[in-house]
Amino acid sequence: MGYLMDHLTRYLKRSFNITRDQVQGFARSAGDSLESGVDRLLNRRISLGVTGFSGSGKTTLITSLIHQLQHYPEALLGAFPPVLQDRLLGVKLSALDGLPLFPYLEGIDSLSRGRWPEATRHESGCLLEIKFRNQPGLLRRGKAGVSRLFLEIRDYPGEWLLDLPLLELNYLAWCRQFYSIINNDLRLSTGRKLLEKLKAIDPVKPVSELALQALWQELVVFLQDCQRSGLTMIQPGRWLHAEPSGAESQLPFIPLWLMGNLSAEQLNSAPENSLFKVCERHYQRYQDERVKPFYRNTFQKVDRQLVLIDVLKSLNSGQEAFDDLRLSLAQVLQSFDYGRNSLLRRLIQPRIDRVVFAASKIDQVLPDQHEAVRGLTANLVQDARRRAVFNAVDVRCEAVAAVRSTTWVDYQGRQALRGMTESGPGMLLHPAIPEQLPTPEDWETLDPWQLRRLMPPEGLQLAAGGRLPHIRLDSILNDLLGDRFS
Repeated sequence: MGYLMDHLTRYLKRSFNITRDQVQGFARSAGDSLESGVDRLLNRRISLGVTGFSGSGKTTLITSLIHQLQHYPEALLGAFPPVLQDRLLGVKLSALDGLPLFPYLEGIDSLSRGRWPEATRHESGCLLEIKFRNQPGLLRRGKAGVSRLFLEIRDYPGEWLLDLPLLELNYLAWCRQFYSIINNDLRLSTGRKLLEKLKAIDPVKPVSELALQALWQELVVFLQDCQRSGLTMIQPGRWLHAEPSGAESQLPFIPLWLMGNLSAEQLNSAPENSLFKVCERHYQRYQDERVKPFYRNTFQKVDRQLVLIDVLKSLNSGQEAFDDLRLSLAQVLQSFDYGRNSLLRRLIQPRIDRVVFAASKIDQVLPDQHEAVRGLTANLVQDARRRAVFNAVDVRCEAVAAVRSTTWVDYQGRQALRGMTESGPGMLLHPAIPEQLPTPEDWETLDPWQLRRLMPPEGLQLAAGGRLPHIRLDSILNDLLGDRFS
């Protein structure tokens, strides 16, 4: 690798009129890319995509995963063969691809103080260098050598995930979709006045920047209210944390009521300063400058994927919120490129060859309900599972708690959960969880249930490597990475 770097440096300096520092920077970048490509070709490098909507627990799971691997002697990872077989030798954490380092230490500090890690607002990443002993084999003549696996992990706001389906929609199609899903009670109860205002607008009349900004800000408030109501299908997702003077306000657009009112010819011939034309341009720029770079830099590099789904929260929010989650998952999962990795694709453009769909925060229900939640999760993503299986992708469904916050106890003659809630220690009871998509009778049973927000368990001492309790995180690790430690 050093010889290639020197040769590349001399060639660039001789061929282009640039400084030696510039040459070395370029060569170093090219060398790093070549090195990572070789690692990928030799199955020594994996890019893991940890995906989930806002609130699904991505940041907490990544924090826990890093902690469990770095402190594997104290962790309970019995389902992860390298630990079970005493072959894991160490894990080193470093930055990834110029991204800000994933805030692992901050997350550990928050958990130790009884708080959850801060929700992700910006993209970050990390690289885990995992050192382990190989299993003896015929090719090694009984010797167990030492190998390394490089694990790339990227974290990003869950709201960004909601924008991936926009890549399949032009502005007109997005407007039609917006109004096709608007007629449910949760959306209408929060935005009826805004919807009436949007429907009264003439899309071919000129619009001032000030007027468009005012409408856009009303729309952002409406989308935020929808999220607080438990809805998931909210686009554009980045607007959920948009500020009036922030970057997103530079490209405001609104969904116009266009169905049956104007023909495509009338819209295309509208003045360039008309509301329709301005919104169409801003929508296209939003795709080009926000959504496409995110998809290209994050999802097109992923080899394996963990999709976190907060199934229990959507059940507790009611049938409309649950159905909205199903719609969101169906649209977003169509954006993922499932398919077997060949040697060439592994080097140039990886595709996902293994995916785990996992219900998160499973410590909110009793252990005898975990299988029901896992079955319900499989039903929620059945279309994506079938598409992945058709493309020869290894698919698993799981239920996981990155940090276990409850224990189960006997309470008034029945089993219950005990944990720290926002209002202090308490008992948590829940109805039976359906294994299939809920029936009307199931929704009647679930209606009185009030899911309480749990806090991390008290007394965690993690700065020095103390044990962080979890549920089946070792199974998730084995599902995603186990085959690379043979």
